[in-house]
Amino acid sequence: MKVLLLILVSLFMAANGYVSYRNYKLYEVVPNVDQYDGFSAWEGAPGVDFFKRKSAGRASTVLIAPEQQQEFEAFLRLNNILHNVIYQDYEVELEKEREQMAETRKTKSAFKIDGQADFSVFWSFTEMQSYLLGLRDRFPNLIQVENLAFSPEGRPIYAIKVSSNPIFGQRPIIAMETGMHAREWAAPPTTLYLIHKLVEDPVTSAELLARVDWLIIPMQNPDGYEFSRNTQRLWRQNRRNVTATCTGVDLNRNFAFTWRAATLSQPCGSQTYPGPSPLSEPEDYQLHHVVERYAGQVKMYLSVHTFGDLVLFPWGYTDAPGRIENWDELVNVGNIWRDAVLAATGKDYYVVNSLEYFGNINGAVDDHMLAIHGASITYTLELTDGFDFRYPEERILALAEETFIGYRSFGLYIGNRFG
Repeated sequence: MKVLLLILVSLFMAANGYVSYRNYKLYEVVPNVDQYDGFSAWEGAPGVDFFKRKSAGRASTVLIAPEQQQEFEAFLRLNNILHNVIYQDYEVELEKEREQMAETRKTKSAFKIDGQADFSVFWSFTEMQSYLLGLRDRFPNLIQVENLAFSPEGRPIYAIKVSSNPIFGQRPIIAMETGMHAREWAAPPTTLYLIHKLVEDPVTSAELLARVDWLIIPMQNPDGYEFSRNTQRLWRQNRRNVTATCTGVDLNRNFAFTWRAATLSQPCGSQTYPGPSPLSEPEDYQLHHVVERYAGQVKMYLSVHTFGDLVLFPWGYTDAPGRIENWDELVNVGNIWRDAVLAATGKDYYVVNSLEYFGNINGAVDDHMLAIHGASITYTLELTDGFDFRYPEERILALAEETFIGYRSFGLYIGNRFG
């Protein structure tokens, strides 16, 4: 029966133009300091997809198309770079994911029979929209849904404002976004679950809304997300047609602070293409402006991604003038998340500087929110280490509950310090 289901799913995907990753190999590569620049130069090359590029001495993962594998492996051997192949054919892994999700959707959807949200499945953007608008109608005293902008393909980008105060923004604000990178499906369920707890759970509402307001963009890149769900699983960028022959900008390279024009390693069409100009993308432009509107009150900013079990703090660019001034505070507050989650679940997050861990990143949202808008306590959260972008659907609810523990710990800290 499973074989038949897999065949039917594969036929459906082929008929609908689904992009295949047949015979793509996923490599783990550990370059040393002397090897790192040569290895990093592969980023942006056709047929090369860095799932995770870390700094020298750490294990990076990179997906290589069949036509590039001979040259890539020759490069690794010539330079004596430590490496191994994780998956020989990545499409086999994606087929397993599609089969599992098709099986789940036979009995589950975003909403249970009683109308309650089911956080144990990946939702479509339409289902997210329905849930958020439904909450607004049921709890008008707690939640506002502001349509910040429309995506290039016409989908609304919602800012969810949760407050027990009739006037939003008079209290300290924690602002956050998820879904910036389309293929990182496991991140948005954590903010949707947070919204659920803030609005629908009276205990949480009383505790976390007493001294803090929450500004949450649960799906920053709806076009890319739907494209990843339905056409190309590993799509990362948004879906704007930049030129007649190029679609997509990396939304986490498009922010104005330390933005850099595209280089030979980041041409239009590469995974990390930063766009034709700073804040050129409507998704980022409106995120910038909604935080600017409340800049004096935004005390913490969180950008939530997968994968890594990391709490990353600025700066993330190589030209940074040494350590950030509040380095010790960022380590200490990051450890509040780490300690809370570790005590409750045994999951151990690593609190570390972005540049130290990943190497240089320009035009990223976390540095921008700190430098431009003064959100001095700013993190990028990387969830779901031990998996790549194919986080198992049956673990989604547990992940949402785990990250809520961390979100709660941050909420209590901001309320106690600034409230």
